[in-house]
Amino acid sequence: MAAIAIEGPGEGATRLHGLTVDLTNYERAISAVIDFLEARPDIDAGRIGVYGMSMGSYWGLRAAAHDRRLRAVATALGCYGDMEIIFNRAHPNFKRNYMYMSGYTDEAAFDRELGSRMNVWDLADRIDCPIFMGFGEFDELTPIEDTLRFYELLRSPKELCVFEQEFHPIGGVAAELMQFSANWLSRAFQGAFDGGRDERRYMRRWGAVQVGDATPPWWSGAAPVGVPARPRRES
Repeated sequence: MAAIAIEGPGEGATRLHGLTVDLTNYERAISAVIDFLEARPDIDAGRIGVYGMSMGSYWGLRAAAHDRRLRAVATALGCYGDMEIIFNRAHPNFKRNYMYMSGYTDEAAFDRELGSRMNVWDLADRIDCPIFMGFGEFDELTPIEDTLRFYELLRSPKELCVFEQEFHPIGGVAAELMQFSANWLSRAFQGAFDGGRDERRYMRRWGAVQVGDATPPWWSGAAPVGVPARPRRES
């Protein structure tokens, strides 16, 4: 598997050269990268995917909804809802940094024109490639309720792993999750999920896996309203 890492709009050197991020140009940048990859003789144009962590998960999902050439998208530490917590309740540097990336100095204008419009709810029904979501049950930036809600909205092949007692960085399982995500993408490229998929797991710290339901068993009210409970089995 070949890998290419990018600095998208507003990141690193792109921002230094005056390019800011807006609501839609990150996914268009990913489409430009796909154009570049398709022109290379050493790349299989039918097996191109995205691996995105944290904000990369948000941009990866936007790219999946925008460009159907993507064969699969694996995400982790996800921004699977909106940016209310990240921009308005978490450390102020999150918002300050994104305002710089997007070229805003007026916070009210940023909230009105960009921050309040950044969410994934309208993306789900526009995604048709397989999606993987890796998530810490105590993620402090995205509520597990939003993660489960977005997962239910997806109609494409999908897989969700919720990791017990992990927070946003998923530091205790990060190395294993990265390797799993690479293997998952490889399987998707080979057509393993073309027949459809809905695989949910609650990953226990001692190695047991709760299959069929990624909802922590003690988490009151985490399951979206109207979604029937799934039988649990541990392996």
